[in-house]
Amino acid sequence: MADELERYWFVAAVFRGPRDLAATIAELRSADVSSDRLLVITSRARQEVRKALDGHGPGHVRIVAIRPDGTVQDGDDAVPPPPFALRSILGAMEAGGNSGTDGDHAEGSVRNGHGQIYLQLRQDVAEGALVLIASVASPEEQLHGARILLRGNCECVLTHEIAVRAA
Repeated sequence: MADELERYWFVAAVFRGPRDLAATIAELRSADVSSDRLLVITSRARQEVRKALDGHGPGHVRIVAIRPDGTVQDGDDAVPPPPFALRSILGAMEAGGNSGTDGDHAEGSVRNGHGQIYLQLRQDVAEGALVLIASVASPEEQLHGARILLRGNCECVLTHEIAVRAA
């Protein structure tokens, strides 16, 4: 019997400043992408980013930091823990420089060449960028989210799909 895979769709963008990021978050939220399906990744102090985002009205979006060694530092008590889909992509990003993934991470992401995507995002974050990741429910929502991000004055937009073995 074949293993069942659950699929998750994401759209991500790289921003240099919090103002464009905040405006894009507000537009995504007006398109019914809830705050709990959004994640900001930074190498900056989370409090600094939280203050900048909250000052522009996007609501409480989870903010995590990636340390210089590539590990993900979560601890953003301002919002509830991220849903499984966002935890999966964080795990895949953390494993992006390793030779494989474990059962909680994206199935075969590194082996299938997707590790390069995670490495590039980690490099952007290390250089001071703010990365916004939105977890969406379908390829159609992914396309709509990508269009919103493209209008958001970001440096680049990435779409991504991961598959995780169903429990």
